[in-house]
Amino acid sequence: MSGELKTLLQHAVASGVVSPGTLTGNLGSMVVAGAAGRALEDITASDVTLITLLVDASSSIADRHLEQAVRDGQNALVDAFDGSRERDSVLMALWTFAHEQKVLHGYVPVDDAVRLDAKNYRGGGSTRLYDTWCDALTANVAYAQRLRDGGTPCRSVVVVVTDGEDVGSSRSAGECARLSRDLLASEQFVLAFVGVGPGASFEQVARAMGVPDGCVLVQPDATPAALRAAFLMVSRSAIRASQGKIAPGVNAGFFTP
Repeated sequence: MSGELKTLLQHAVASGVVSPGTLTGNLGSMVVAGAAGRALEDITASDVTLITLLVDASSSIADRHLEQAVRDGQNALVDAFDGSRERDSVLMALWTFAHEQKVLHGYVPVDDAVRLDAKNYRGGGSTRLYDTWCDALTANVAYAQRLRDGGTPCRSVVVVVTDGEDVGSSRSAGECARLSRDLLASEQFVLAFVGVGPGASFEQVARAMGVPDGCVLVQPDATPAALRAAFLMVSRSAIRASQGKIAPGVNAGFFTP
């Protein structure tokens, strides 16, 4: 897979999705796992929307008693797509991150999407936000390129949900921003950021990572109700994006009504 991954990323550079030298991070096991997905011959939709959800699983989530709200919100997002007309053209990937990253699954149909529960989602550890962002975007670029190389057009929506700033990443906000800018300029990607709680200046964090202002949602109250409301906004916006009502790129306005 690593050889195929490098080839796909080279194709992405050649097609102008990313600039030469932007994808300089480690193409390790997380990227390989994240770039996995449904085989091209099993995709019947004429075009595809790739939804990538990155969910903070750090200790502060547990300390704030938000674990069940995260599970509920992610489950509601899956339910929303399951009940939408676009369900057959959507492939979903799910990551969680703390001091370690986990790819619960790569790009699978809605019916096969994992739902968070007490067994697969518990808070604990630091917040490797930047590493997760870079790895997940790289994985998405690779899988999306596989689809395009096979003749299937696709758009990508990547959403991170966190309650804190980065702690412990080897990558910087600047590296995130370079990758984000490239992908947004390709007009094939929507990049969105959800910050929950009073512990960080999330607008500044998102801007430093290259996320456009119209794609940033901040819930200052670190409560279960506020977090569920944030996931509801993500669900509605992601469905609108899959319907083509939100154009990819720097002016996406993911959270704009």
